[in-house]
Parts: sequence; C-alpha cells; structure tokens
Amino acid sequence: MKIYFACPTGDRRNKIVKEHGDKFGACLTRDVFNNITANMMPWFFDNGAFSDWKNDRAFNHQKFADKMLEIEFKIRFGYIPPPDFVVVPDIVGEGTKSLERSVQWMDYLENNFPHNKYYLAIQDGMSFFMVESLIKKRLFDGLFVGGTKPWKYRDGAKWVRLAQKYGLPIHCGGVGTRKNLLWAKDAGFDSSDSGLAMIHPRHLKDVLNIDKEMLWSA
Repeated sequence: MKIYFACPTGDRRNKIVKEHGDKFGACLTRDVFNNITANMMPWFFDNGAFSDWKNDRAFNHQKFADKMLEIEFKIRFGYIPPPDFVVVPDIVGEGTKSLERSVQWMDYLENNFPHNKYYLAIQDGMSFFMVESLIKKRLFDGLFVGGTKPWKYRDGAKWVRLAQKYGLPIHCGGVGTRKNLLWAKDAGFDSSDSGLAMIHPRHLKDVLNIDKEMLWSA
C-alpha cells in the first residue's frame, strides 16, 4: 500500500526521498501546492472540498477549476510531471448529492483535461448500486474513500471489494495514524494518505517505520 503525505516540503521531504525514493508520495491540494514536491515525489491532486467543509464554507468551484488549468499548463510545458490521480469534486458526507456533483464535474474534466486519471470520492450514504453502475460504464478510473471516519472504518472494506471486482485502484483518504494505516492496508486499499505525519517528527517516524513491516508487501 502506497502512502501519500500531506504536501511534504523542505528537509523533511528531502529526507523521505533520499531514504525511501519514490515509495512514498505527496498529497497536493487546491490550497497547498508545491512545484518542487511535485517534481520530487509521486503525487495526487485533492480538490479541496474537505478543507472547505471543515472550515464551514461552500466549495470554491472557481478556485478548483483555476488550479486545474494551472496544473495543466505546468504539465504541458514540462514544469511538473502529471499526478497519479485527481479526486473529483465531492460533498463530504452527502451521499447521493456528492455523487451527482462528481458526475456533473466529469464532463468538464474529461473535455478539458483528458489525460488525467479521475477517482470518485465515496461518501457516507452513497448508493453502492449507483456507484457500481457508473463503474461498469468506466466513468471513473478509481475510487477514493472519503467521508466521516466512523463510516469509513465501518464500510471501507466493502468498497475495496467493489473496486477489486472491477479491477480499479482504491485509495483511503485521511486515515493519518500508524494504527489506521495498518487497518487500511489490511482492508486491501492500494493507497492512503496521512496529514498527521507532517505535523510532528514523531508521527512521521511512526509512519516511515511501518515501511519495513507492511508497506510494500501488498
């Protein structure tokens, strides 16, 4: 299972790359983006919906669209490599509404940035059968299990089974701690991300140390 850190920069990023190569990656967002990191580590692009939700504000559609255009320019002219995947805009914890929003965004994204891989963010209350019908149509390239933490830990494994049924990669968003990363690996996720590891050196050490016991056995 691959782990992406929340926009590592400076000496901490450089040490990760020096000691572990490209075994780890970076989560870059609409609000926090670093060109050097994008060049040094594999990365994925998160849409910023969770940050807006956490700060009790509406999703900033324009800011996301503007950042996508900026990223496209940088990729085309060789300033940065392309992302591993892009998380399609969603609504945290809003099930069907979130699914409708993501489907609406796909026309714009595929028409303007067709070379990216797009992951559907799975949210609390989202219909399993509706998602499966979209997977059958190959509308999305992978799944990203977001949502609230209690729901994620309860239902995450069933979404892994769905992704595996259709040969799609699946990412577990924002689990953070060593214990929860081990849970995500055991559940069968292909990748996950940790913001906690960038907050304090002790947390980073905890995550880096599990490289030896579980990261690349999947």
